Amino acid sequence: MGLPDIEIELVRDGLGLVAETNDNTCGIVLTGAAVPDKLALNKAYAIYSTDGAKKYGIDPEGDNAAAYRHISEFYAVAGAGKKLWILMAEETAKLSELVDTDKPVCPAKILLNKAGGEIVALGLTAQADGDEVLDGLDSEVYLAMTKAQMLADAFQKKIMPFVTVLEGRKFGGDADALRDLKTESKYRNAITLCSTQTDGSASVGLVLGRIAAIPVQRKISRVKNGALPIDFGYLSDGVLVDEDREDLGTIHDKRFIIFRKFPNKSGFFFNGDFTATSATDDLNIIARIRTIDKATKIAYNTYVEDLDDDVDVNEDGTLHPSVAAYLKEKIETQVNNAMAGEISSFEATIDTSIDVLAGNAQKIYLDITPKGYLSAIRVVLGFRNK
Repeated sequence: MGLPDIEIELVRDGLGLVAETNDNTCGIVLTGAAVPDKLALNKAYAIYSTDGAKKYGIDPEGDNAAAYRHISEFYAVAGAGKKLWILMAEETAKLSELVDTDKPVCPAKILLNKAGGEIVALGLTAQADGDEVLDGLDSEVYLAMTKAQMLADAFQKKIMPFVTVLEGRKFGGDADALRDLKTESKYRNAITLCSTQTDGSASVGLVLGRIAAIPVQRKISRVKNGALPIDFGYLSDGVLVDEDREDLGTIHDKRFIIFRKFPNKSGFFFNGDFTATSATDDLNIIARIRTIDKATKIAYNTYVEDLDDDVDVNEDGTLHPSVAAYLKEKIETQVNNAMAGEISSFEATIDTSIDVLAGNAQKIYLDITPKGYLSAIRVVLGFRNK
């Protein structure tokens, strides 16, 4: 028995602390050339600044100048210190080949696996053109969108969700020819036509940089984010965006990400953060996808420790009320603490009608009320005689 003494046991879960999730880490697949002893093709690297890119031989001049442009625009918005996963594919690789899992090498898959679920937004860029023009863009854009959705579906099942930002290359300048993305069902894809250049490229790095700089519920088009750090803004047709450009409304309605300007306000802003899906789809904007992806990761991290645990049940095999209350409180505490200010409300419902004793899967319903958005504001102004 030993000598009488005082024993003190430490309680380590009283604060209800939540596991951290990676909410702002982005990745980008680029095309260029290998650099001996510095940069290998189809190998993932993590950098934190443009100096990190230069360390691997990605410089403003030379074979990898296009790749440096995307990286530098990312850090111009996100700021130095933000983690960015990069991978350099062959210069001749077309946009769809970067996400083609049927190929012996799928660059995007390599990058996503190396990042281990950290990447919340994946940028796809290329320099090689497709074989034709399709619906107003390089045909590779729409083909890449289809393949990227398939890749995203596969990673969603592994609790490694992400949204893809595609380079809307070679816009022909005819807004009416563009595909209406509201007719698509590729909700984990966004296409940007924004560009700081007049060479047919699009500035994927700018979009990723804004995503990396803001919380999950915030739209990249929020005016309070501030103007983008650019002097000139074009679309990938090489035509300047200004107040006199008449096709912006049509392109906006087709849900492409573009630049816009406001009268009496300097600078360029994004028009929205649309994804390629129906306007009635809950996940038709990047902000909503990022919100639900964060909740997905929290739910998984919360309940994975309870998998195959033995629990008390009622005579009919359903969960004992105390167990149901425990499961409800556990997830609500985690989500409400981790997503404070990012959602309007959250509620968990435990289905207590399921006979788990018979081996049936316990169902738990998680309902999020997201933040709303003042996407349109109508001001009625007039005189009044009191």
